[in-house]
Amino acid sequence: MVVSGDGIILPALGQDVQLGMLYNVRTSELFAGISLWDNAVVNSEQTKDESKVQNAEFFYSTSIEDSRKKSALDVEGSLALDLKIIQATGSAKYLSDTKSSTHEARLDASCTVTRWTRRIPQETLSSMKYHRTLDNPRFTHFVAEVVEGGSATISLVRSASSEEEAKEIAGDLKATLIGVPINGSADLEYKSVSDANREKVKISYSGAIAENVSTWEDARRVANDMPTMLAKQTNTLYYKLLPVDLLDSNANRLIRSLDSGIVNRTAVALKTGITARLRLDELLQHQVLRNWFPKIKGQIRGLRESFLEGESDFTEAARRLLPELRDGNTDYSTKISELRRAISLFEQRVRIAEQFADLKEKELEVLQSTVSSMLGQGFQNHLGGLKPESLTTVSAPRVLLSFGGGQINRSRHLLEKKMQSTELCDDSDDYDSDDEEKEKSEQEWFESSPTVNSVRAACAELIGLRPSAPEEVIFGVASVDKAYRPGEEKLVTTRIGDIILGYNDRFTIVTGMLPKAPTAPTLTIEEQGIALSWETDQGGELEPAIPTTSYVIRYRPIPNPEKDGVLPRVTANETFIELELNPSESSLIPRKNGTGDSLFDDCDYEVMLSVKTIIGLSSWSIPAIVRTPRWPSVASRMLDFHERNHQTLSNPNRKGTKPWDMDKEAGNRTLFLGYTTIVDRNCSDPRFPDTVAVRIVDVAAEFEASIPAADLADKNNTIVTVFTGPSGHGKSTQINAFVSYLLGGDFEDFARIMMIDDRGTSQTSSQFVTCYRIRPFSPLFRGKTMLIVDAPGFGDSKGYQRDAFVTVAMSDLFSTVSHVNAIFFTCRAMESRTTFLTPVYTYVSQLFAKDVQDCLGTIYTFADSGKPAAHDTLQRLGWPVQNGEISVNNAAFTATLDVTDINHVRDMWLFSTRGQFQIMDTLLKTTPVPTDSSAEVMRDRIDLEQKCSLTEHKIFKTATEAWNLIENLDSLADNIGSAPDAEVSITEDRVVTQDLPEGKGSTRCLHCNITCHEICPYSNDEDIRYCETIKDGKCTVCHCHWTEHCNMRYMIRTKRVTRTMVPEDMIKAWSDKTNELETSLLSAIDTYLELQKELRDELLDLSELTKNLMTKALLHDPSAFINYIYRLIHTARAYSFPPAKLVQFATAKNTLLLLQKVKEQGSAAAIEPEALLSILGSLRTEMHRRMQLEMHQRVREEKVPCSLYDTLYEKLPPSIKDKAPAPLGEKGMSTQGELYSANLKAVVLLVKTVLKDGGVVATLAVKG
Repeated sequence: MVVSGDGIILPALGQDVQLGMLYNVRTSELFAGISLWDNAVVNSEQTKDESKVQNAEFFYSTSIEDSRKKSALDVEGSLALDLKIIQATGSAKYLSDTKSSTHEARLDASCTVTRWTRRIPQETLSSMKYHRTLDNPRFTHFVAEVVEGGSATISLVRSASSEEEAKEIAGDLKATLIGVPINGSADLEYKSVSDANREKVKISYSGAIAENVSTWEDARRVANDMPTMLAKQTNTLYYKLLPVDLLDSNANRLIRSLDSGIVNRTAVALKTGITARLRLDELLQHQVLRNWFPKIKGQIRGLRESFLEGESDFTEAARRLLPELRDGNTDYSTKISELRRAISLFEQRVRIAEQFADLKEKELEVLQSTVSSMLGQGFQNHLGGLKPESLTTVSAPRVLLSFGGGQINRSRHLLEKKMQSTELCDDSDDYDSDDEEKEKSEQEWFESSPTVNSVRAACAELIGLRPSAPEEVIFGVASVDKAYRPGEEKLVTTRIGDIILGYNDRFTIVTGMLPKAPTAPTLTIEEQGIALSWETDQGGELEPAIPTTSYVIRYRPIPNPEKDGVLPRVTANETFIELELNPSESSLIPRKNGTGDSLFDDCDYEVMLSVKTIIGLSSWSIPAIVRTPRWPSVASRMLDFHERNHQTLSNPNRKGTKPWDMDKEAGNRTLFLGYTTIVDRNCSDPRFPDTVAVRIVDVAAEFEASIPAADLADKNNTIVTVFTGPSGHGKSTQINAFVSYLLGGDFEDFARIMMIDDRGTSQTSSQFVTCYRIRPFSPLFRGKTMLIVDAPGFGDSKGYQRDAFVTVAMSDLFSTVSHVNAIFFTCRAMESRTTFLTPVYTYVSQLFAKDVQDCLGTIYTFADSGKPAAHDTLQRLGWPVQNGEISVNNAAFTATLDVTDINHVRDMWLFSTRGQFQIMDTLLKTTPVPTDSSAEVMRDRIDLEQKCSLTEHKIFKTATEAWNLIENLDSLADNIGSAPDAEVSITEDRVVTQDLPEGKGSTRCLHCNITCHEICPYSNDEDIRYCETIKDGKCTVCHCHWTEHCNMRYMIRTKRVTRTMVPEDMIKAWSDKTNELETSLLSAIDTYLELQKELRDELLDLSELTKNLMTKALLHDPSAFINYIYRLIHTARAYSFPPAKLVQFATAKNTLLLLQKVKEQGSAAAIEPEALLSILGSLRTEMHRRMQLEMHQRVREEKVPCSLYDTLYEKLPPSIKDKAPAPLGEKGMSTQGELYSANLKAVVLLVKTVLKDGGVVATLAVKG
């Protein structure tokens, strides 16, 4: 309400307000149809300029309060609108909007066009027609002025989750959606709108123009049209009221002005009430309450209904009392007191609603986070209010976290009673003890630290218990109000956070009774085991509520740095062994490791105990630790065994058995273990007939024969270890040192234990691949059978043939052994010669497929404390040294031992043993890899080498044939070049024709074929009867009828001609010789072409084999062996080796050259044979064509330039064309071109080039 002088200016709010209408300011009521004047008088037609407007403006607001202010609604007007004392319709309809959510982003874009203002003239005011109307006291004012025009508003509203988000969205709508008009323009400018900003935005329209606006496109269209359309409207926008006492002083009305304080307080109370109601509405829609906690939802619904009732009472009171307060005839004191009390009571109810909403929001937040966390852990959801019977019908135990009891599942909240009360509460801070007790009883469960901690502890217990529970046990969350306590038969009320066990058709409260870690067991040593005992008492309540099903013992060996010495038997993270016992047992004596072997001797063991119940395992007890006694080692037992049975064990006549042997003359006693041959496998390669390639033996088969060996194909229980490397680098000695470690050999033992007898050998003791099978004699084996593969060394003095045998033998090994765990490249630590290590590294790498990459390791023998020199060389070559390197010095395990410096020998023993410990630790961590791929690689490699050998012979044969062809082609070219050309003169008659002069002809008889009249004046056949030689219709020369004659334009005569020619006998002699040469050459070319086709196909086959090998093999590099073979050939010649040896080396060299070329060129290796096929094939076609010519034609053909070579040149592959002789050139303006003989010589040079430069055939043909 805007007061101007004695008048009041009000917005029309969409009402049709006309001049002269009466108004009651007490109730804000307009009286339509009642006036002091005739309507035609006060609202008479006025002349107006339709093309002009009084004012036009565009404005936007981001709140309903802001919009009301810009529409001239003050606090009183807004309050009257909220109380529905007045109504807003039409273009002002949006001003009646209320919030639909607690936090709301809003943008009202309004356009108003003011056309004119109409007033009641002064002369009309003084001439009232209906003066008696003023006697009615309800009429306090009349409409004296109206402002007309048009107005419309587009409203954009979107809900938000917080006030900050609402401000952000409102700002985004303001900045992004609608641009501010420039220079007062009334145009509405829409900018691009993102899809994200369009979502969930409610669009509405308020205006005098009938429009349906529900989409962004509608809003854009209407906004663009609003200024134009509104400029034509004449709706009332504002009106001015004047008091009726201005017309008649006797009509004075007593009107009070409302106290702004009471008005503001009423408006604020009403607004906060709306906010509180929206919060309650949103609580009812909370996702936690959709299917869970129905009783909490009931509490919210009940309090909301009470609040709505109080809000309705307050609204009715305010709507009634505010008009009465404006009336000066009422008791002001009574009315103002009544309104203030109504406001205070509603404010109290709003505070209660806000307090309730705060509590429930916090409660729902706690419930949501807790329950969601449990459900995320896989717990089942039973919060929808299922009956207890439906949960206990399942036979499997159910462990439930309960959110039940009176604190959470009461039907009515304590604040609801306060909400319904009409008594005003005293806000005094003086509380007595009764108030404190009452407040404690009303405390919410989530505000109680003990309750919250109890719920958290129960969650943690259940989450920790669930992984160890049997699969059939069900874990979940539920709302259980009543349950039994253990040992009781009466239902009791549960509390929030109670753990409920559903079992045997009843719910039992087991809070604080879940299985807990028992007391650590008592440990003692008994014989070769550990005696354990423990207490079985679990407490009075736990046993009947949660039955125990068994006890679980777990134990494992652990390192003890103070007692284990320099060589610990175990690592820090050994696997636990677990044993499950009946609940009636209370003691146990474990004697075995998880592999079935005896416990480690002289080793610490940690033991823990757990209780297993129907719902899961308890935590483990505190570990108890005990150390096992030291037992005799396997080595010492073997020595004793040999001492007792040496006569039998040392008998050399046992078939298939190598006897045990005690060597007492090597500086120190050494027991060489005997072994029994299990299988001998002969070499599968025909190059090595009747030769053992692989031998598998059982080491110390007589010792402790009851210990079984795992099957060789059992990849889980057989560890296959391959030792390979250069010959003479201590590989066999390394195997002996490793076996000594496996058997527990000690420097202080009576004798050393060895397996490979390398006494009396100067370089290598491994003649074929030997597989030593060792049964699991001690816990160190972890129950695994060891298969140690001793591969013969590479680079032996026996030469390349020996290396080839080792390669074939390894191929046979892969066909015998199904898997491999580790492959150790064993070489001297100080070996840094690349020339030496390259072929050995290549040999070893080419044995395996790529899948063994991670199995490769490195052992440096003869090592000292420094960095091995071989490391850098192997790394440069590509050996995977990063997989693991172990340095050893096995001087203490050589066949002959120098014991003059016993301390040095002891140090070397310990140095070696540390390395062997690393090797065993590596082996126990390896994963077996099948040997199928490596076996396939070796088969392909051997197949490739064998095919190379065959191809090599064919290359030499084709090369020889080619050179023979070249010589014959040279001869043919020379013969063709000597074609007969000596000529003689010959004179003879020749018939010729002579042209006649124009208009003349010759008469010729067609029947006699003679010329009857040489020059006849008649050249037309029809006029020939007039020829002088025709008489009486017949020719006087030939006597034929004239019709048998014709006229010719020329004359036929006989002329004597002299010419030169080659004698016939010379041509025939040359032709016979040429045909003889060509016939022989054609046959030779046919034979050569067949060989060349076979060679081309074989080279393509080699290329495909090489490609497959490079894909699968760990390494394929023939070039690495070529220098090695050249050195062997040089040595063989220097020492005058037998010719057969040199032939072997030459064959190996040629094979490697061929392999290298095929690897380098791939399928391009066949380009050379393919080119020769094309060249000689084209030559054969041309020779055959010329042979079919008649001898004289042939002689003439040889005199004509030929393009045979140039045509061949254009078809050559680029690699051959670059080296071929230049084209001969065709016949042109200044050149005659080359003859056939020159083309043949060019083809000869081309074939020589192909045979000499760059290709596979060239490589072998030249270097061979």
